[in-house]
Amino acid sequence: MMRRMGLVVAAAVLACAVSACGGGSDDEGDERGAPAPGARSCSAWAGQMDDSERWAAAEELLANAKASDGTEGDLVPSTRTVRRFAADLGALCERKPSDELLAVVADELYAGNPGGYIL
Repeated sequence: MMRRMGLVVAAAVLACAVSACGGGSDDEGDERGAPAPGARSCSAWAGQMDDSERWAAAEELLANAKASDGTEGDLVPSTRTVRRFAADLGALCERKPSDELLAVVADELYAGNPGGYIL
């Protein structure tokens, strides 16, 4: 009986580890299990994310877009730049399908005007 219980517990621990029970790394989302900003959609931007989530997402997405082309990717964008990028991201999302991923929209936005988002 004890051996069977030990096997059940070991199987549960293994299943939890494989499925990442209740968490992931910081770049996969936050502590509450929310998806990474780039994995969220335009509809989430407009209807589910609050101001602080949109700000954090815009900051991360802009840094990622800059890093992808080697432009100042390791520098934190200024408040003014993040504010402008967030506004532009929201406006572009309004013209996109609601299921469009923020990472795709952010990359498109940055690629269309990389000089417009200089620190």
